[in-house]
Amino acid sequence: MENRSFDHVLGWLKSSRPDIDGLSGSESNRVSASDPNSDEVFVSDDAVFIDSDPGHSFQAIREQIFGSNDSFADPAPMNGFVQQAKGMSETMSKTVMSGFKPSLLPVYTGLAKRVRRF
Repeated sequence: MENRSFDHVLGWLKSSRPDIDGLSGSESNRVSASDPNSDEVFVSDDAVFIDSDPGHSFQAIREQIFGSNDSFADPAPMNGFVQQAKGMSETMSKTVMSGFKPSLLPVYTGLAKRVRRF
């Protein structure tokens, strides 16, 4: 799950540092992880502050990673963040898919630009 944290804070640096495995804007999660026809929520760079986090309980994390309660499923998709967040509040799904523009985090951006490899 640390990819979500990295992407939230530093993911959009990819635009100026192509060597960073960050965000392109095409990444998304579906509202229903098991329904390939459900609405998608795409990543965005419009976070301005963090007002709350996705759930941290064992059940919430399992849903975020596996997209269901099946702990034996392939965790690679990490496709349950929107689904789990929507269960917390109607607007939370957008929040968990939002990241910060590099210009809003000048200290982190400055430090990251001085690192040679991520």
